[in-house]
Amino acid sequence: MRYITRYPCSIFSCAVMNVLTLLRPALLTDCEDIFNAHQYAVRYTCARSYNTEILSAWLDLLSPESYAETLSNPDKTLWVIEFKNHIQGFFQLDFCQAQLDALYVHPFVHNLGLGTALLHCAEKQAQQAQLGMMKLYASLNSIPFYEINGFESLGECVLPLNKKVAVDCLLMRKYLW
Repeated sequence: MRYITRYPCSIFSCAVMNVLTLLRPALLTDCEDIFNAHQYAVRYTCARSYNTEILSAWLDLLSPESYAETLSNPDKTLWVIEFKNHIQGFFQLDFCQAQLDALYVHPFVHNLGLGTALLHCAEKQAQQAQLGMMKLYASLNSIPFYEINGFESLGECVLPLNKKVAVDCLLMRKYLW
C-alpha cells in the first residue's frame, strides 16, 4: 500500500557556506554512497557513546543492499542530502510503523544543518502521510539532537544487534500536529 508519492517534500536547495546543498529522494545508484556515509557516522560519531564491540556488531549489519530493499518498499522512503556534490547523509522512514528508522550525517560535515534539514523533510513526509506522530530509537550520542528538535523520551531500551551484542538507546517520539 502506497501512502504518499515518492516526492512529497519539495526538493530542497540552500546555500550552506556558499556551496550548493541538495536534499532529494534516493536513487538505486546512491546505495554505495549512502552505505559509506552510514559507516563513517557509526564508526566515528557513535564511537563517543559505544565501545568497539558494539560498533563492530553495528557495522556488520550495514550493507548497500539494505538501502535498495528500502527503495523497493512502498511503505518506506529514503532521502539523501548532498553537500559539495557528495552524499553526506540520509534518512529512512517507515510509514507503517510511523518510525524514523535511520538518520545519519557524515561526521566530517556535522553542525552545518544537514541533519536538521533531513529531519524536517522526514517530518514533512510523515505529516503528508497523515501520521500524527513519529517515533525513533535514538543512539545515545544523538539524544540531544532529537531533544532540540522537539522529540521526547518514552524511556530507555536495548536493541539487539546480534545474538551476543545489544545497544542501549532511547525510544523517542514527536507529535506532528
